[in-house]
Amino acid sequence: MKIRFETNNTEIIEAVQAFIGEWQNHSTTIVVQTSGSTGIPKTIQIEKKHMMASAIKTGEFLSLRAGQTALLCLSPSTIAGKMMIVRSIVLELELIVTDVVSKPLEMLTEKVDFAAMVPFQVEQSLSDLKLLKKLIIGGAPISELLWKRIAESNIEAFQTFGMTETISHIAMRKIELPARGYIPLNGVDISCENECLVIAAPHIGVQHLVTNDVVHINKDGSFNWLGRADFVINSGGIKIHPEQIEKQLSRIITQPFFSFGIEDDLLGQKHVLCIEGEFQIDKDKMMFPLENYHVPKEVYFFDNFEYTTSGKINRIKTIERRTNAKKQVL
Repeated sequence: MKIRFETNNTEIIEAVQAFIGEWQNHSTTIVVQTSGSTGIPKTIQIEKKHMMASAIKTGEFLSLRAGQTALLCLSPSTIAGKMMIVRSIVLELELIVTDVVSKPLEMLTEKVDFAAMVPFQVEQSLSDLKLLKKLIIGGAPISELLWKRIAESNIEAFQTFGMTETISHIAMRKIELPARGYIPLNGVDISCENECLVIAAPHIGVQHLVTNDVVHINKDGSFNWLGRADFVINSGGIKIHPEQIEKQLSRIITQPFFSFGIEDDLLGQKHVLCIEGEFQIDKDKMMFPLENYHVPKEVYFFDNFEYTTSGKINRIKTIERRTNAKKQVL
């Protein structure tokens, strides 16, 4: 493995070097922390052999070859950042390390064969995507507008599906129009229990992982993700998937926001919208992409959301602070 630092940030450099040292020591496991975006963050141990197997499956799916370049622009303290380092080691890629910033591609002086980014970085780097040959995107949903702009570029990009417990992603879907389902990586078997995805992937130590992800499995073996079961809003007997609402409203709301359900004496749960910063709500425009019973009852405006260490919105901690937010009843 070759490594090149295009950053002067000593914290990033030392974190990368420390992980490589940890990878090369005699321990058979690596300690990582879950993001905490859907619950309390927890520390888990992952077998190095399982991380290696995951890296190989990704390399096979994307046809990566020894000697190609890989970009690390994610925090090396997260599972996503660690796995980019592991892929570079296992697949014999040259790792280029930049600052963890919104526009990491501005630091490049040449094309890179493979990179992993979060949607916000991609959105801020659209004019520079030509510097990448293959890109995987994860960590947060991709808005419809961003999906369209990526699909219209010449880059070969994929949205990933996975979690810390599955050692990064276990499925990917190509960003193209029209959008299709996630394709499980080789060696990954999927099924459904109570509408939720069940994953079996022995090569990464997963035998029967029942997730909280509501999915629809297609006849061709791919699957569509509908949302998190633990975030489903039951409002007067109507089930609302917040992630589907967010996908539709991303056409008109360009700043961070999320949909959530709070307790209500009449409905059981009340659908509310949370927006970071100021935003002018036009109820008629909001109702256009949404069915009538999906329109939120209230909107909360927060000065700042709560975020996890990996940059995801912490919905639960944010909603707990709603008494300090401005409220608008629709």
